[in-house]
Amino acid sequence: MEYVDTSPKPDTHAEHLSNKRSAENVWAMPWQELAVVLGHQNILTHRNMNVAHRERSAEFLRHCGFDLTRFEHRKQVEQFFGEALFFIRHTLLSADERESYPVPSDLLQLDDPRRLMVFASQRVPRRRYLRLWSCSLLKVMNAISHLEFNGKFRELDAAREQIFGRIRSIVSHDAGRGWTARSQNLEVNLDHLEWKEAKTRHSVLLKLLHKPEAMAEEVFDYLGVRFIVSETQDIAKLLRVLMETDIIIPHQVLNLRSRNALINLSGAQRQLSLAYDLLQTGTATPEEFIDMCNKVDWDLFQGESKRGSRQNVHSSSKYKSIQLTVRHLVRTPNPAFLVLSSLAGQLRHARGLEPEDDPLLMGLIPEENARFFPLEIQIFDRRSHEVAQFGPASHEQYKSNQLQTVRKKVLGSLLHFDETRLQTQDF
Repeated sequence: MEYVDTSPKPDTHAEHLSNKRSAENVWAMPWQELAVVLGHQNILTHRNMNVAHRERSAEFLRHCGFDLTRFEHRKQVEQFFGEALFFIRHTLLSADERESYPVPSDLLQLDDPRRLMVFASQRVPRRRYLRLWSCSLLKVMNAISHLEFNGKFRELDAAREQIFGRIRSIVSHDAGRGWTARSQNLEVNLDHLEWKEAKTRHSVLLKLLHKPEAMAEEVFDYLGVRFIVSETQDIAKLLRVLMETDIIIPHQVLNLRSRNALINLSGAQRQLSLAYDLLQTGTATPEEFIDMCNKVDWDLFQGESKRGSRQNVHSSSKYKSIQLTVRHLVRTPNPAFLVLSSLAGQLRHARGLEPEDDPLLMGLIPEENARFFPLEIQIFDRRSHEVAQFGPASHEQYKSNQLQTVRKKVLGSLLHFDETRLQTQDF
């Protein structure tokens, strides 16, 4: 007897569509994110996200460390949003541009932080302006979050007091002679000494945005000092003074950040070595030796190798200086230890016990917070300092270049919306 298969036949067309959608889903790669992860792009080049709904937004934020079901976390995100909006409008946009590029009402009336990421993921043409605004805000908010949770910024005052105090102990100012830096063996006269006070939050935020590969932990010029000497040959003497007084500790110098655009170290070393050899062999008298040393050419020759230097893209090629970053260990009292130590002392007093150190307390909580803090040291001779004050090498020009870079990276295509294009948008 022949059996006939009476079971329902599969819909081959439906099956084909299902297989097609499955294959499409497997190979729907997040190309922008992959480019960032593999180092081909930086996150500031992004003009959209891939967050389709608020539930995914909440999940993403939770994995980033912000659980929006907790009041304090939600408040932090809302504060980041407000600061980012103010920064864009009052730092990156001019007064005229604030009129030309109005903030979309969806953002002004934002009542749920999760919606911001959904706005940044929309692909609807009439919502492109809203998407670009949302992306710009998220970029700034990301930088603010790195700044907010970085301990260095909270310890700037203590670091400035300790590190600058060490430098002040080796320099003096006399009305007749000006500034002098001295060690036990040597002293150098300075034309001037400038203190670079602690960076403001606004300044650090600009730096994080113009160097997207950097985080707040990697900002190296929170504090700085600038030495100006008369002649190029005085630079080597000053460096020796700073090393002999441990202001510059060679094994704590961040070598990749050292830049020398002033002194010909190898050439000067050869000339001085020759002078010492002639003195030791009696070929040169002490007077001739001193004369040879005074005539050593310290000027950096064109084409001299600047090993380990990295030119800042916003600095002019005419900006000539010696720049280095050295880390100093800064110790500050631990607030938690102070509070618990006070409570322990009050408890002992209430029990009529003599005050003494509590080894258990000291073992549980460190008495001090210790952190390496970067100090940027710049050295100029008189000629290079004059160039740095004016023209294309000036600090004002540097800051202007930096701002334009941040505008381009954060705002990007948003700045291309003219009045006609804005009329095509729903915002």
